[in-house]
Amino acid sequence: MVIESATDLFEVLDQFDPNSSIHLKALEVLVDEYPHFHLIQPYLLKAIQQQKHEKFDKTLSLAAISTFDRSLLYSFLENEEPSPSQNTKEIEVPKEEVETQKTKTKETASPTTMRFSEWAYFLQSQKHEEKSKNLEEKFQLIDAFLSKEPSRFSPKIEDKNKEDLSELSWASTDELMTETLAKVFIKQKKYDKALQAYQILRLKYPEKNSFFADQIKTIKRLEKKKD
Repeated sequence: MVIESATDLFEVLDQFDPNSSIHLKALEVLVDEYPHFHLIQPYLLKAIQQQKHEKFDKTLSLAAISTFDRSLLYSFLENEEPSPSQNTKEIEVPKEEVETQKTKTKETASPTTMRFSEWAYFLQSQKHEEKSKNLEEKFQLIDAFLSKEPSRFSPKIEDKNKEDLSELSWASTDELMTETLAKVFIKQKKYDKALQAYQILRLKYPEKNSFFADQIKTIKRLEKKKD
């Protein structure tokens, strides 16, 4: 079979059978003639996966480079229903063995030696682990910082200016972090930076302006005593 027109091509794609040697040959000829025709790359790869396993890795590399979304390529290769000509028997594998095999593949395999399904799983797990690791490291840094002197972050509320603690329940993370930072600056006697922090809070949270204004007055009094 020779693909000589768009009609021939769409006929092959509509009736595509990855186990058909005729379709495989026609697609190979077309790719040789038009190597940058990306539409047919996944179909050729699927046919090679079923018939010419020795060419699969090389063709996979080319198809993966030309595919804008590799997850679609993965779904096309791995998730389609098997052809009726493939008489396969489902074998139940114990869950423990599956988990062991996943762990073994994850620890020992590299992207250059994996099958496509393993390679896709590897990429997805690497991204997930990297995000989890970055998030975990951030939390560890925060915990380490807070554990050094926890009393440093205990708010001191004067009798004349007792704030309703229920307001803290809806305060944003930015507010709490900035106010905590201001308290650290006061403890370190860096009053200029503490004033700057409370000025930022006044602008961002005008509904608590009176509270922040009182804090600013307190800092200014401390600054005068320092001088």
